[in-house]
Amino acid sequence: MRLLVRSALAGTAATLLALTTGASAHADGTDRTVWAGADWNVTPKEEYGGKAHIQTYGEVFTITDLAKDGHSTIGIISIGGEGNTYYYWNRDGVDTTRTLNLDIKEGTPVNIKACIGDWSGSPTAGIMWDKCSSWAQTDA
Repeated sequence: MRLLVRSALAGTAATLLALTTGASAHADGTDRTVWAGADWNVTPKEEYGGKAHIQTYGEVFTITDLAKDGHSTIGIISIGGEGNTYYYWNRDGVDTTRTLNLDIKEGTPVNIKACIGDWSGSPTAGIMWDKCSSWAQTDA
């Protein structure tokens, strides 16, 4: 009987270790910044277009317009998976930042993306999808 209990406990411990290890690889809570390019001939980087940034401690999401190009910068954030994606437009022009203080439960997966576009009356209309950054992943 003792051998059976020890085997069961060892199996449970191994399962918990595997689950914890898998979660920690994803749950880093590191701040992330992504850039969208306005100069179509170069790889998007800091001095082009705009950027989105998530500060994971305090869940502060900022969208900054970096270029005098006539386009808006859009910060896209997906919180906790599909169906929870939000589009925040900064339409105030070059050198402006839109700041949002979000309330996200600690440990929740968060993905951000930066895009540029021209406002067309709805959150997704007017986004230049081919000029967006890649998704950056972290946890709140």
